[in-house]
Amino acid sequence: MLDIKRDRSTPLYIQLKNIIADKINAGEWAPEQQIPSERELGKDYEVSRITVRQAIDLAVNEGLLYRTHGKGTFVATPTIKQELSKVDSFQSTLSQQGLVASTDIVKAEMTVTDLQLGTLLGVDMIDSLYNLQLVGYGDELPIVFYDSFFPIDIGKQVIEAAREEKKAGRPFTTLDLYKNIGAISPTHSKQTFESVLSDDRLAKILRLDEVTPIFKVTSIIYAEDRAIEYRTSYYKGDKYKFFITRSIQ
Repeated sequence: MLDIKRDRSTPLYIQLKNIIADKINAGEWAPEQQIPSERELGKDYEVSRITVRQAIDLAVNEGLLYRTHGKGTFVATPTIKQELSKVDSFQSTLSQQGLVASTDIVKAEMTVTDLQLGTLLGVDMIDSLYNLQLVGYGDELPIVFYDSFFPIDIGKQVIEAAREEKKAGRPFTTLDLYKNIGAISPTHSKQTFESVLSDDRLAKILRLDEVTPIFKVTSIIYAEDRAIEYRTSYYKGDKYKFFITRSIQ
């Protein structure tokens, strides 16, 4: 067991936080494992409850731990970091975090057009659309739900490509599928980001124990001037962290 060095200038609570981090990084404390109580940690490292509480607070702020009211403090599952300034494949994003990616098809069918979707995708109200719903998994745990709509000509090809990828056992999102459709090449997207509360359906799909905040990302994907996909994505708030680097003029 690592010891607190009382002859150092580093505050005791920071040393204890570093010990906590070392235990997590070494795999001694696994994700979702409950850590010892404040009293036990204080006894093990011969520090006060205040010092232990400060160390745990710092570890929580750094995303190493999380608290559950009435239950205790647990090791946090590492978040999936996704940069906003570039688009990476679903498999690549998860593999960089040491996770095994997989994708399941929830729905792939033709549906009716409503006024909003018809306007966004530039189709007539009498035309139908294709709806493709996917769940993305990391180490067999659901982490994101995608709900996409396409014009008929594009949607048919995308759904065929999705079924081929699923059959081959390859992880994918809709952006990965366009690579299998030679005549369609997405050029850019317009996106909005917001935090929303999960409803019963999303809680079931993402295996959430209770209503909880999740990331909602709304995307309109274009091939030059044509909108080819309207997608709403729901990410588990405790699994994803989005970041971007912006220049300051």
